[in-house]
Amino acid sequence: MKKIGVLGPKGTYSELTAYAQFKSGFELVRYHTITDVVKAVGRGSVDGGIMPIESLREGSVGEALDALTWGNIKIKGEIVSQVSHALLAIKGTKIENVTHVLSHPQALAQCRGFLRKKIPDAELIDMASTAKAAEQVSKTKKLHMAAIGPNNLVELYGLEILHDNIQSGEKNITRFLHIAKNDNRRTGTDKTSIVFYTKVDRPGILHEILGVFASRKINLTKIESRPSKRALGEYFFFIDFVGHRRDKEISDVLKEIKKKTAMLKIIGSYPKKF
Repeated sequence: MKKIGVLGPKGTYSELTAYAQFKSGFELVRYHTITDVVKAVGRGSVDGGIMPIESLREGSVGEALDALTWGNIKIKGEIVSQVSHALLAIKGTKIENVTHVLSHPQALAQCRGFLRKKIPDAELIDMASTAKAAEQVSKTKKLHMAAIGPNNLVELYGLEILHDNIQSGEKNITRFLHIAKNDNRRTGTDKTSIVFYTKVDRPGILHEILGVFASRKINLTKIESRPSKRALGEYFFFIDFVGHRRDKEISDVLKEIKKKTAMLKIIGSYPKKF
């Protein structure tokens, strides 16, 4: 039976996505952080993992980008899920008495509008996951504490819903990645993800690299920078683009880009979902 690593504890969105993706015939292994999931896949402790990478409302998950840069893994697939948040607390809690709200930073940000309107003075506390927040609220049993997360956490942690669907906007879509030791075969409708940093910081270098794609009319679906954390002003660049790394044209592009970079990592090629 395959083992799939996810962010824990029990009941996270990553876990829900894993069940939706694989249905049955696998064993879940829960980890404390996204980085831990990536490391477990890299060393072969699990056969694969599910990790959040970005949301429609708040953009990319920084820890996930860092883990992809340094982890010994590949992206095997992507899953796009509709995410709905609820405000959860122990029984007897009244929303007007909530002074502390716990959740993952992305969830807190996605519900900022509701929180400002309903409980503007509440302190927002970052947690490793939405499920960890629910677990903490359940353990402390304080009537002034609440968590934000999926409503399935109610049964898991003995909580109740103070308010449902508190995320901003009509749509709150999150993109998850299926990671493994190897990426996917060619399907004809693929996407490739890479990360790189340049040899020298000089005017026009990023334009030159992007021009390699433009000259061949290869569509970029995402471009983002992330601090390297090694030196101030040094950045890694993440690019997603249409095509598979084994396509002749894509292979040629990657060879040309490699000449212009100090480091180029092909994170993976996988079926394009959006």
